[in-house]
Amino acid sequence: MTYAAIEQEAILLKAVWDMIDDMVNFEIFQYPVTSRPTNLVFESGSHKRVFAILLADFLAQPKPSALPFAFAPSGQPPRETDRTYLFYLEAIGRQPQLGPDASGLAASASAFADWLNAECYCPSVWLSELDLSLDLRVSRIWLLKVVGDANKHNFSRLDARVKQIRKMLARHGHDVDEGRVYRILPDFQHWFYRDVFSYHASTIAEFLDQIRRALFDYLSPEYARAWRRGDRFDGDYSFDVPTEIRDPLALGMYWDLMNLKRGGLAFPAFTVSPYLKNQF
Repeated sequence: MTYAAIEQEAILLKAVWDMIDDMVNFEIFQYPVTSRPTNLVFESGSHKRVFAILLADFLAQPKPSALPFAFAPSGQPPRETDRTYLFYLEAIGRQPQLGPDASGLAASASAFADWLNAECYCPSVWLSELDLSLDLRVSRIWLLKVVGDANKHNFSRLDARVKQIRKMLARHGHDVDEGRVYRILPDFQHWFYRDVFSYHASTIAEFLDQIRRALFDYLSPEYARAWRRGDRFDGDYSFDVPTEIRDPLALGMYWDLMNLKRGGLAFPAFTVSPYLKNQF
């Protein structure tokens, strides 16, 4: 199946909106303070864990073999975020299909990508199993993906991540046996999930919410064009679907997008305190 460019965009944007709605909502977070810069508070430790897992999925690479509607991969020297949904949002910004101007959507995706690709500096990390204290420098996206997978899987299913952690330690000058790397996973989670991830969670949610709001704004002209009042019953309506959208899957995704736009944004706008943005 070959999807038209506008069909690809409708499917991709529906996927992104769904993933952000699953992460930034009133089930995961308590109602935020909106009158001043603030931080978000998880409803519970379990909700924090779910957020970490869903974030790792959002930062995972969509598989072209499983997504016949996927955009072409980056032709530039890849950043780590070029293997995430953010790359596709930036691509939509260059050639929008459902609206005249996706620059705001691309800018919000690029801002998050730049933040994720930046180095996370963690001084004096104590790994008790190795009797070792070291200053770690890794990209934020790498750290968040490792933390998310460690929350999702038991250690017996973390072989790929263990190999990555071992290579990371080697880059820092420490050749550690793979079995001992398994033993430091609790230390790793202690430092990076309990501390670093907790510190960054509000900022991450802010980036995600800004993408959602930019997506909402991007679809406004198309919604205004497409919405039609019906006469079958009170509240009846329909959408004038672009003629290029023919595939049933893409057609359903387009309707879903328009209905998400129609429903508005339930989570209020918020700004994260600058004190949560100057470390790690």
